[in-house]
Order: sequence, then structure tokens, then C-alpha cells
Amino acid sequence: MRLDLSIFGVTVLLATAIFGAIGVPAAARDVNRVVMATGTLSSGYYLLGGSICAQVNAAAGGLRCAIETSKGTVANLQALQAGQVDLVLAQSDWQHHAYAGSAAPFSGDKALNNMRALMSLTGAPLVILARAGADINTLEDLAGKSIDIGKPGAGRRAAMNDVLAALGWDLGKFKLASELPEAEAIKALCGGKLDALALSGATPNKDVALAMRTCPAKIVPIKGAAAAKLLTDKPYYSAVTISKGAYPGVAQDVPSVGLRVILLASGSVTEKDAYGIVKAVAGNLDALRKLHNSFTSIDRAALGRAGISVPLHDGAAKYYREAKQK
Repeated sequence: MRLDLSIFGVTVLLATAIFGAIGVPAAARDVNRVVMATGTLSSGYYLLGGSICAQVNAAAGGLRCAIETSKGTVANLQALQAGQVDLVLAQSDWQHHAYAGSAAPFSGDKALNNMRALMSLTGAPLVILARAGADINTLEDLAGKSIDIGKPGAGRRAAMNDVLAALGWDLGKFKLASELPEAEAIKALCGGKLDALALSGATPNKDVALAMRTCPAKIVPIKGAAAAKLLTDKPYYSAVTISKGAYPGVAQDVPSVGLRVILLASGSVTEKDAYGIVKAVAGNLDALRKLHNSFTSIDRAALGRAGISVPLHDGAAKYYREAKQK
């Protein structure tokens, strides 16, 4: 998710997050200050983290929050494991793998089992586009069709693999399963060489928008038994709605599934501070959602559960109990 951070309001928010501890006595900064690893300067994680810290710094209670740049999810989790930061933003699948020790560099005894979840944030839905005239209205209609699923290792390919597993299908179910770069796949779809195309990423997704501007296409809903099985088998996925008006021709909400950005904390963060962080963000959620279109996918009703597969921090759990949001 790449965003333009040059607008004045966002710049002020990020400055507040980065320099929020300035003017606070050194002793207070040392005792009651948290640092969050986010992403690169041009990333959505950086904007999201800065916005969260700005809200924490503006809240009563004296907790100061600052952000740091990073290379992304895995680097963030490694920094949390090393005790270099207190909070991180991480993609929900890596949250799961790091805690469970199911993928390197967190395999086995390197599992990050001391981290706790604070809240579920933005969603990145899987978007299956069907070419007009391809007679595809449901997931099951993809059988016997030609589809691009992305190269191995790509996020959209991983999501499609999980959807296929939930359907009980393999690639032989398709007439063709190509592995093209996104731009080439869009050309093939609009040129009639493909019936469907799988994409993923935060809404609005530039590739989805390009495809739907280039040729008549529709988004295939991901729902029903296959979606339910995926959410059960892979708890780091959650339901994500593609809102009406998000793309040209989308006249109503479309159900899908996807990964989430999860705000995680070290187990050393106190219950009081964890509670204060969640309360500051949840209490200003409407303002946060207005900062960028992708933030509209933050689901108030599911802050304490969507895509979360690690234990909630005691402070977060206390807030959700009180707010009856969990």
C-alpha cells in the first residue's frame, strides 16, 4: 500500500507522532514512552502508525508514542522480538506464523510467543475480476475458465492458493492458470485472453482500478461455504467488504476475504498503557478512517478479533469487554 504523505494534515499527524515526546522531561519519556515500528516512509504502515501515535499523544494519561521506519512486517516482528520496539504493525498471516513458529525466521524455538494483539486495522481483500461475457458470477463458476493467479510467492497467489484449498480444488480445475505480472494480466483479461484475474491489496487497489477502467469487468463475491471454511482453517484471514463506489461500476458492497494489518505489542507493555492505546484509537476511529480511503476498511465491530490469531493483551481485552466490542 503506497500513499502520498505530503498533504498538510498527514504531515502534522506524523510530526506529532515522531516528535511527540519533545518537551516532556527525560525521566517521563524513559518511564512512559512506547515506540512503534511501522514501514518505509512512503508506505501505508507509516501513515497508519503515525496516525495512531498522534491519537495516543493527544489523549489524556501522559503516555507518549513515537514511530520508527522499517523494512516492513518481518523486520517489525524481529525488532519486537529483540526488544528494540514496544509496538509493531504486522500483516495478519505473519502475526500468526511468528507466534506459532510456523515460518522462518520464527521457526521452532524462535517463535515470538510473548507478543500480544491490541487491535485489527485495515483489510486487504482478495479481488477476483471476471471479464464481462465470461459467465462468472460465483467462485464455483471459475471452474473450466482461464484465470491469472500470479507468480509463486506473490500475495495474490498465496491468497488464491488458500481459496482453492477451501474449495477443494487444484489448478487442474481451470482451463488455464497463468502466472503473469499484474500489468500483463490486465491486458490479457481486457484482450479476451483471460476470463478472470486475481488481485489483492488494500482498497483502493491501483491494479483493480486500472482493470475496471480499461474494460468491462466485475468483482466476483467470495462468500458461502468456501469462504467460511477458509476463515475457519486460516484464522489470520477475515471477512473484508469491498464497498460500493470503491471502483468504477461497483454499485453495491461485495463480500470478500483478506488479510488485516494488526497492531501488536510486546508482553512487557503494561495493561494500563495497552488499554490507553486501544481507547485512544477506538475513541477517534471515525477521524482515522477519514485520513485515507484504505482506512475505511477498519471495522469498529471487529477491532478485537478480525484476523487476530494471537492472544489479546490484557489491557486490550479489558477495553473490549467494557466497550462490548469483542
